[in-house]
Amino acid sequence: MKKYSLIQILEASFAAHRINGDYYRDTRRFSEDVPTQFSNKECIGLQFAEEDYKIPNDWQPMKITEEDTKNSIASVEWINKAFALQVISDTLSDYMKQLMECINSKELSINEFGIVAPLPRIYFEGKRKKALKTDLKEKYRGSKHISTVGSNFSGQFTLNEIRFVERYTCHVLNGSVEGNLVSFFKNFDQTKDLPKEGTTFKIKGKIKRHGENFITKFPETILNYVRIG
Repeated sequence: MKKYSLIQILEASFAAHRINGDYYRDTRRFSEDVPTQFSNKECIGLQFAEEDYKIPNDWQPMKITEEDTKNSIASVEWINKAFALQVISDTLSDYMKQLMECINSKELSINEFGIVAPLPRIYFEGKRKKALKTDLKEKYRGSKHISTVGSNFSGQFTLNEIRFVERYTCHVLNGSVEGNLVSFFKNFDQTKDLPKEGTTFKIKGKIKRHGENFITKFPETILNYVRIG
């Protein structure tokens, strides 16, 4: 089976993540007016497709940037360092064992493209989670649960983080209202821009439950039926 340079495959994985804005397991086709969003794995495969492979007409080869190369090199170092204790204690998940084996190889086969495709998300989210944890602990130590479960809610929401959750095929928004941590799930029109992290905007919804922030464990209010604006 043909082998490909590790660094070239990682560059392609970061390019796919940059172009898609995240990691997507499945290719999504919309209307003729909206470009196809190829899955990250398929982006890598098409980037290195053989001449006899039937390439979709709407596929455009990815341009690898200097930043993609830098991130590729940095991610290998970061993953090895961040998961060193799990390696020693043999507590890595089966997937992470496969990923670490891949990134510590010099070459990869096409069967391993799917393993390294999520690497950029793991790398960026891991770094961001560490920085976010420090920021949240400094700003929201006094966070409290808002009102009562089932009640209506409205307020000015400051967005700290927005992530696409593959399992629920929607985004989760984490932020705060008047110094209290708040989060909710939301479906967005894929053809429109997402809310920007750090911005503040009005929301309305219902209080679903009182929980805790997944990073800091501080009190957090979870909403549903949220409308923005």
